[in-house]
Amino acid sequence: MKETIRDVVTGELTLDYFMKRSAEGWKLASVEWTRESEKAQPATALPQVLTNWADLPYGLQVARDGVHLEENPLETAVLLLILEQIVKEKRIHEIAWQLNMQGYSTRHGRAWSASDVFEMLPRLIEAGPTLLKSAVWQQRRPAPQTTH
Repeated sequence: MKETIRDVVTGELTLDYFMKRSAEGWKLASVEWTRESEKAQPATALPQVLTNWADLPYGLQVARDGVHLEENPLETAVLLLILEQIVKEKRIHEIAWQLNMQGYSTRHGRAWSASDVFEMLPRLIEAGPTLLKSAVWQQRRPAPQTTH
């Protein structure tokens, strides 16, 4: 289990402070700086531009404005294929094989492995409601099986 703490430092930061935390097993994760400013702050802050590809949820891409996210058609097709194969009760390694056979590769340009598909499951759960409502899914979803 990973623990996180946040210390608000009111005095001067010393080497002893860092040594004590380090001896307790803590590792420095981030630094935040603040200061008083006499400059007038803008009424509305500009939106933060997204730049790190790895931070984007799979199936989305940065829009042309550099600020918003939009659907990535290729990655959405991969998510739909994974969803379709799960509904057909295919095994994870079979899904990876199917993705590779259809010419899909991971974001990093590699062939899909079972672990790559497994790592997509949380994103698939997150994107599932949108995918299930899409017109593409409505057309390609497997027909319900009846048992007699």
